[in-house]
Amino acid sequence: MITFKNAVISVIVTVSLLGCAINVSPTAFFYQDTQQQPLNTTNLHAAIQKDKASAGITRVEVKNDQGLTLRGVAVSYADPVVNIVFFADNRMALSENNSIIHRLGKLPANILWLDYQGVGASDKAKNLSINAIKQDALTQFDYVENAFDASLPTIVHGRGIGSYFASYVAANRKIDALVLDGAFNNISDLIANMVPGFSNSFTNMKLHDEVHSMQIAPILRHYDGPLWLLVGEEDKITPYPISQQLLEDASSSEKYISVVPGATHNATLKSDYAIEQYKQFLARFTQ
Repeated sequence: MITFKNAVISVIVTVSLLGCAINVSPTAFFYQDTQQQPLNTTNLHAAIQKDKASAGITRVEVKNDQGLTLRGVAVSYADPVVNIVFFADNRMALSENNSIIHRLGKLPANILWLDYQGVGASDKAKNLSINAIKQDALTQFDYVENAFDASLPTIVHGRGIGSYFASYVAANRKIDALVLDGAFNNISDLIANMVPGFSNSFTNMKLHDEVHSMQIAPILRHYDGPLWLLVGEEDKITPYPISQQLLEDASSSEKYISVVPGATHNATLKSDYAIEQYKQFLARFTQ
C-alpha cells in the first residue's frame, strides 16, 4: 500500500503488481474522521463579532435515508439576497473551517452547511458509499425549503470535492444557480494533479464504479441554469484549464468564470476579489 497526503485531500491507493494497476475505492479516496467530533462554531462567532455583523446561527440535525444524523449549521445574515447550500471540500470539517461561512455572509446570504457523513460532527456509516453521500446532498438541499426564505433564489455551491455533489444536486433538483469553486472533472485527473508524475508510474488506474461516476462534465452538458466557476490563479490541484474546459462543456447560456489572483486551491473564498465577483454573479439573476 502506498499513501499520498495533501492538505486538501488524502488518497490511499492499493498497488496491484499484476498489470501495474492501482485500485481506488470510495474508502481510499473520500476522507472520513476516525472519531466523531462535537460541533464547534467558535471561529464563526468570532468572525461575526469582529465585523460587528448581524447573523443568526442555528445548529441543525438532519436524518438521512440511512437513519444517520447529519449535523451542521444554518446561518442567516441580515437582508439576504440568496440562499446557499454549501458542499465542502475533502478534509473540510465544518468545526475547523466555519469562518468561511462569514465570508459568504458578506453577500449577504443564508447558508446551510452540513458535515458529510463520517466527517466532523455527523454520524458515520459502517460502510462508506459515495451513492449514499449523493443522496445526502439531495436531503441537504431539500431541507432548505423549510429552513430559509423560499422567496429568495437558492443556489448550490460546491468547493473542491463538493463541486461534484453540488453538480449532482443541480442534475436532480430545480436550483436557481450553480457555483463550482476549485472544481475537478474526474478523479483520475485529480489524483494526477495532486501528485505530479504519479500517473506516469503506472499503466492504468482502476476506479471503483462509484468513484468513476464522479464526473462533472457530463452533468454540465445538460445543465442550462446560471453557472459560475471560481478558481485560484495558483491552484495546482484543480488548475484553471480544468474549470475552463468545464465552462466550455456546459450547455448554460449564462456561464461565467473568475480567476482569483494569487490564490491557491483552498484559498479562493479568503479573497475580497472572489466575494466581489460572487456579488456580480448573483446580481445577474437576482435583480
